[in-house]
Amino acid sequence: MSVAELNGNLKRKVEPLEKGAGQINKRLQEIEQEIGRYVGALGQGRLSIARLEAQIRALDADKKALQAELDEIDRQINESAIRDYNADLLQRTLQDFRISFTTLTPTEQSEALQCVLKGVTVHPHKLALEVFELEEFHPGSQNRKDWLPGLDSN
Repeated sequence: MSVAELNGNLKRKVEPLEKGAGQINKRLQEIEQEIGRYVGALGQGRLSIARLEAQIRALDADKKALQAELDEIDRQINESAIRDYNADLLQRTLQDFRISFTTLTPTEQSEALQCVLKGVTVHPHKLALEVFELEEFHPGSQNRKDWLPGLDSN
């Protein structure tokens, strides 16, 4: 799956969440305006304090419920963003490879040059990287374990 496809999937997953968040934010603004109207009505003597307090309590309860729903949507959006990938970030990371590469020891540089990314398989909770290797570094080689921990070689 390409980075563009991943970003498209992310957008399709996040769009309904963002739409829901927009609706909740709109309703929260409406509640604030409604509270303002009640306070204004009290100031004009058209509303009793008891009625104002009851209305504001009800509106505050609505606000708290909506805010909890909005927080959950934000968590879901952030969780999706963490699982998916940003093409710009990937491009910057690859461009930064040269800088990172120069910080490696000569031995590590040698090992790095022997491994070239062949493919990436995206799983819900991990990435599986498939690399090309020189013959003397057979698949699953431990020669690069110190500088590239956790690499899943296929």
